[in-house]
Amino acid sequence: MLRILLLSDIHFIHCEADENEYRSLEIAFVEAMDEVRETGGLDHILICGDIANTGQESEYEKAEEFLKGVFEHLGCDETKTKVFVVPGNHDINREINKQERFDIRRKLLKMETADDFILNAKHNEPDKLKLIYSPFKAFHKFANKHSSLDGIAEGILSEAPNFNDKGFRKEVELGVIKDYIIKLHCLNSALLCDEDDVKDPNKIQYGEHKLYIPRYAYNPATDSTFVNISMMHHPHKWFYNESEQALKFDRTFKIQLYGHVHTQSISQAEEGKSPVRLQLGSLQPEKHGDTDSYQPVYNILELDIDRYILRMKVICYSWDGEKFNQDERFSYEKKIELKKKSLRTASQKKEVKKVKEVVANSDELYALRYRFFSSEHIKEIICDINAKAYDESKPEYANALIFFKANASKSEVIEQLSAALTKYGV
Repeated sequence: MLRILLLSDIHFIHCEADENEYRSLEIAFVEAMDEVRETGGLDHILICGDIANTGQESEYEKAEEFLKGVFEHLGCDETKTKVFVVPGNHDINREINKQERFDIRRKLLKMETADDFILNAKHNEPDKLKLIYSPFKAFHKFANKHSSLDGIAEGILSEAPNFNDKGFRKEVELGVIKDYIIKLHCLNSALLCDEDDVKDPNKIQYGEHKLYIPRYAYNPATDSTFVNISMMHHPHKWFYNESEQALKFDRTFKIQLYGHVHTQSISQAEEGKSPVRLQLGSLQPEKHGDTDSYQPVYNILELDIDRYILRMKVICYSWDGEKFNQDERFSYEKKIELKKKSLRTASQKKEVKKVKEVVANSDELYALRYRFFSSEHIKEIICDINAKAYDESKPEYANALIFFKANASKSEVIEQLSAALTKYGV
């Protein structure tokens, strides 16, 4: 079984402690992790966007501080419970390349060939993709620490010469249950968000403000070996190709996680057979919202497989102003039929074995990434291991990404990296 903490729409604001309106709630949430630890702990934490409020580095620093408190009360750290994230519309620094991005957005939403535009930009005009991704710089550094960076973003941060073989999503193997590979697909649904979705979000229902995500972002393998889970911030109704996109998701992802609307619900078109869409409520909705409709919540998701049936249990906890209590209104149990293992080929069985080995080694690698990219001694660490690996013509962060990716599969370098991090007190 996998046990996962689901969070969305936290909206961290950097401020003095006494100025934090959510101070009591945040303390109560962190302390609630004591009970989570006592009842089985967690395998992963998934955050479905809007981690920050305005996409500033200081807001992600607060998020890191918050997560450290969570880990402390869970009695573990990043080696045992891994965090994976996607961005939301509040994870954008909207002042970066504002007009240029607005012009591209307006063009894309009027084009029937938007995907062709994006594909051409990826392979022939990378500067256009860099422009679209530019407001996410602070989020991308946060996401990189938590192994959640998609291929394009990684290429931008590492100053890659092109984006060939770099994708628009991040795939993560969460684990293996009864020889089924549980795969998380982290998607960026906020690529074309602008000030309109803050000023007047209701325009969406009249078709005046729609979003776009390349279809290449949600086109993963659908091998019967996989149980695909999608996580993105915006529900389908926010997109110009809503019906087409929703149909593709239902054919591809058994479980679909969304945030953004600050209310919680679950849907399954055909009981026991269709994919499940889980709309997550907000941990910290706006103070001016209706407290009954927008009650702060978090969820524990439990996944298990029994006789080719995926069983999911969602346990919701809501805030009453003083503490979090289990909320039966938003707690659900669903099941989804899977293809039988007897249909598998030798190559599929080999893939399962390979992923089991990857998952077994993922804790150490995740922790090393987190420690390495949290360090203030990145250049010294790289040069201690291999002075020739550091390119003075590139920024330090680009060097770090290139070095880590090139050596993540080399056991001897991983050992050296761990020793160097310990040497510098990381």
